[in-house]
Amino acid sequence: MASRTSKGNVTQTERDKSGSKGGKFPVFDHKSAMSAIKLRHNGKGISASAVLAKVSRWANENNDDAVKNAVAKAREVDKSK
Repeated sequence: MASRTSKGNVTQTERDKSGSKGGKFPVFDHKSAMSAIKLRHNGKGISASAVLAKVSRWANENNDDAVKNAVAKAREVDKSK
């Protein structure tokens, strides 16, 4: 099953399966993980730390070092605010 449409958007079934709290911030590949990190402060009803925790969990399960490093940098930025 395709996770993205022909335009590159996330499909509704993938959003329901891998998103949190109503399909927000679906994380199922590298691109979606990096997008979730970048947009973590834009969600209503979910905290930035919850988004980072979800992305970090995905990165650990999939051994994605680039995402792990991005999560660490994002946490440092959030601490300094």
